[in-house]
Amino acid sequence: MKRALFAVVIAVLAAAAVAIPRPADPPEPLAGRVIDRPGLESPDAAAIWYCAWSQANATRDTFLAVASMEEATASFTFPVTIPGEEADTAELYTLAPGGAALNLSGVAQRGDSPSFIEFTNGPAAVSATVRGDVVAADACVSSGPDTWVFPGGSTLAGEQLTLRLFNPFPEVARVTVTAVSDIGVEALGELRLLSVGARSWRDVSFEELLRQRTDLVVSVTIDDGLVIPAMMFRAGEDEDWWPGVGLSDVWEFPAVGLAGMESAIVVANPGSSPVEVTGVLFTDAGPDPSVFVVTVPPESPLRIPIPASATVQAAQLAAASPVAAAVVGVGEAGTVVTAGIPRIARTWLVPGLRGSGLETGTLWLLNSSEEPTTVTVSSLSGAELVGERLTLDPRSRIAVSVVDDDAVGYLVQAADPIAVAWTLEGPSGSALSIGTPIVDE
Repeated sequence: MKRALFAVVIAVLAAAAVAIPRPADPPEPLAGRVIDRPGLESPDAAAIWYCAWSQANATRDTFLAVASMEEATASFTFPVTIPGEEADTAELYTLAPGGAALNLSGVAQRGDSPSFIEFTNGPAAVSATVRGDVVAADACVSSGPDTWVFPGGSTLAGEQLTLRLFNPFPEVARVTVTAVSDIGVEALGELRLLSVGARSWRDVSFEELLRQRTDLVVSVTIDDGLVIPAMMFRAGEDEDWWPGVGLSDVWEFPAVGLAGMESAIVVANPGSSPVEVTGVLFTDAGPDPSVFVVTVPPESPLRIPIPASATVQAAQLAAASPVAAAVVGVGEAGTVVTAGIPRIARTWLVPGLRGSGLETGTLWLLNSSEEPTTVTVSSLSGAELVGERLTLDPRSRIAVSVVDDDAVGYLVQAADPIAVAWTLEGPSGSALSIGTPIVDE
């Protein structure tokens, strides 16, 4: 009897198990989980963008701007590091082409709030502009190299250099952080296989790890999973954020600083042999730039000071083998850092650039070729596209002042490939960023 009763119980439990619905599948990784091949790629097919440095607190807020060549919905996700707490979200819509923007404080005000943004259509671009007690801005990223390189930092007295490692994915990631400086390869064994929790971020401060370095180039290599790194450099009362780069044998700089700054281009050579670099400095004297040649030692950075003369406007570097390069400026006007441009294009999206209060926005256009070209600069908003046609002389750079207060960015279209950057200047400091190139079909 007991054996029969036991068999009945087993049968009932088996039937109940069949009736229980199958657990829901775990969430799929983000569409942009597989980052493109090494080198900063055009966002033609990019669906996901990552902003590692957005912040909103009592002293600062972040203006997050999007731009798209087609009608699109941009969905923002701001992960929360508290276990079990859902991410904050927001959504914007753009015309074709068009732009839109939001202030982070309207979504979440909890200090650092790295985010990822998914577009339903493209090509597209995103930028983050921090305002308040500082001015900092740069383009967010949709793809990146296997090893991200950050030239331009230093840790002299009064300076701060902080690396942020943002992991927006549902698995733990591991990275190895290395550095070279003016004294050679640095010992950073404690930063090997550094873990970054799922949907979280961590910061590494170098002013304590590596003090009194004039030039410090930091590299981040992905060992396991995927991480989006960004760097913050603070000197004086201002700071700037910028993304890492890959390697290239050509770099262009439509802006090499602002008035009231001491600026320099920092070149990093990760190879085991010296690299010869030919530089061109464009001035306001006309299409006859000055040329110089330098040699970058192996596994070392080289700082190339920009003459303080206001006539120096822009620069171009050509290296015998691939290097990384960035421009940094420090002075009364504030602190600016951004990467060089490894690839020029006919079409550029520049989200985030606008005139706001006491801040002055400027678009910088560099034509490094021997021929003139025509350029159309159009303001992006939620309304009809309005453009201005300009002529860009050969081997020259022009500045376009921002006057449309309703714009949340700009679309730049040229007859021939050019390089595009932008700056913001205000009472709290300055920011320098590059635009986002859209590669021709």
